[in-house]
Amino acid sequence: MKINNKNLFFLNQLASEIILLDKDLKILWLNDSALNKGWVLNKNKSDNLITDQFSEETNGSLISLLKKTVEQNGTKTKRNFELITSASTKRLIDITVSWSNEYECLILEILCVDDLNKIIDSTKTFSTQKIAANLARTLAHEVKNPLSGIRGSAQILNKKLDDDFSSKFLKIIIDETDRLNSIVSKILTPPSKPSLGLFNIHSALEKVYALAEADKENKMSLSRDYDPSIPEINGDENLFVQAVLNIVKNAQQATQDIKDPMIYIKSRIHYGKPINGVLHQTICSIEIIDNGPGISQDLHDQVFFPMVSVKENGSGLGLTIAQDIIRIHGGSITFDSKPGETKFSINLPIKINNKEAKIA
Repeated sequence: MKINNKNLFFLNQLASEIILLDKDLKILWLNDSALNKGWVLNKNKSDNLITDQFSEETNGSLISLLKKTVEQNGTKTKRNFELITSASTKRLIDITVSWSNEYECLILEILCVDDLNKIIDSTKTFSTQKIAANLARTLAHEVKNPLSGIRGSAQILNKKLDDDFSSKFLKIIIDETDRLNSIVSKILTPPSKPSLGLFNIHSALEKVYALAEADKENKMSLSRDYDPSIPEINGDENLFVQAVLNIVKNAQQATQDIKDPMIYIKSRIHYGKPINGVLHQTICSIEIIDNGPGISQDLHDQVFFPMVSVKENGSGLGLTIAQDIIRIHGGSITFDSKPGETKFSINLPIKINNKEAKIA
């Protein structure tokens, strides 16, 4: 294979699957994305044909596409191509095939249609969240002044009326007004600008662990599994603690009514993974897993929206704030939930030698 290591390094940074074939359709090289999707490069096999990895149904149309590209010495793209493996696994992909005279090989670039749709859906959701957040802040402005009037009037009445019956209900009005005022203040307060510096991710997680353990009302098992190879993260430790603590508190409240509640915090380091569509050489992944009843499917698209809560009397701001904090650190936060398990995943880029480890 004539392609040099520098070009192979570049191809290996791409989030799309890259496969290099010779003119006889033997696999010469796979990038990490292709390997992660299940492509196999058997270096000990002399006839490592790409067609060995697919069903006869796929092979017919795939061979035709590849051979036409070689014959015509050009580039061909096929969208919504159904790829069926020899194990009958189906994938819907967009595939681009090019013949390189310079390197004397076929270059296949594969994009999973499902992955593309997820990116599109994520972009739409983010836009909707921004609209919802702006609307919530506008409403909060309108509510704040009347709340002050209601509280002031209740205090005056409380001084004038000294019977227990009136005092009881006036206290409820004052307390609930304070609670609403606290929610409004959180909505109107923009996320703090991070005070960046290197910090140990596990020291921060231990702070979260200690704060969660200190909550005596929640009798649950808290366990953690840390990856000691993770280097220091560049960010704001206090904001990071707040983000993770919001998720852990959410998990504590979700599991308070079940037998043997459990929360599990896990950290891992990954290489060559994308965050928000940008491939990073090194990322840190934090998972917070609980064994609660799960989040209702109806709320899956709204979990990070302000004022949306799965809990009674919840403000619906904890996860919104957590998402804002992770985003200003250049990271992402996602979740997966089913009955018996909810998992929130935080991915943060790691800077190495004071340079962000990413390939744009």
